[in-house]
Amino acid sequence: MSRRNYYYLVAGFPEMAPDQKKIPFSVDELKQELLYHLHPRDHRPVSYLFLHYDNLNLVNLLLKNGKDFNPLGNFDIAFITGELKEPEKLPGYMKVFLENYREETPVNAKLSLENQLTWYYYDFMLGQKNEFIRKWFWFLRDVNNIFAVYNALKYGFDIESQMIGDYELTEATKRGVSKDFGLANDYPYIEDIAEIYTNTNILEQETAIDRLKWEYLDELNTFNNFTIEKVLALVIKFMIIERWARLDTTQSQTRFAEILKTLEHSIEFSKDFNINGKRS
Repeated sequence: MSRRNYYYLVAGFPEMAPDQKKIPFSVDELKQELLYHLHPRDHRPVSYLFLHYDNLNLVNLLLKNGKDFNPLGNFDIAFITGELKEPEKLPGYMKVFLENYREETPVNAKLSLENQLTWYYYDFMLGQKNEFIRKWFWFLRDVNNIFAVYNALKYGFDIESQMIGDYELTEATKRGVSKDFGLANDYPYIEDIAEIYTNTNILEQETAIDRLKWEYLDELNTFNNFTIEKVLALVIKFMIIERWARLDTTQSQTRFAEILKTLEHSIEFSKDFNINGKRS
């Protein structure tokens, strides 16, 4: 089967940069355009990217914590509320998560409920046929895990309560304390992340991590110009910008500044861990 190309859709996307703080149009408008232009088979993997928001909504409704419902997901509040009572139409990984939640058999009891669901979500995405999706979510899981380990070591958290997945990287972080966990050859971006982490400015850390993600998306699409993979990358980039746009409000800036102040006055790395080298 030949691959479909989306010349007008890709060409019509505005120029975007990783340090951009404003989105050119709303996410709802983006979703409508994608629904109109994409073939149903190509729209499916795009919709899977928005499951991230559905995951947050599901956990918040399950915990009844009063957090605002995020409309960027695929499902509305009535649908998720109904499915919580009797799951029938939710994606399979969400059903497994809810079943394990009710039977008190979590995938990892040390993880937060949100991260337990994220574990299932990553497994779901890593099982997709689309190679771009698989590679992107493998990379995303690695980046998040590496950063989580550095944070755990710095702030004294239990490492196993921060990592998602059970594979070579997560096992290596339990054994070693050098900055690359002995995996630099297999995970070349570990050194990039370690370098980013040496910057004590949390805001600059976040910006640098997003730039690293941006560059990886471009790398994945070296030979893709107008394919669904190019569209997927553009959607992910749009989500990155949208996140910064939400932070770029007076209220968000004030709250973020408070978080940064708290983190910057937290404890230093454990003496057993040296982000600039190996165990002393």
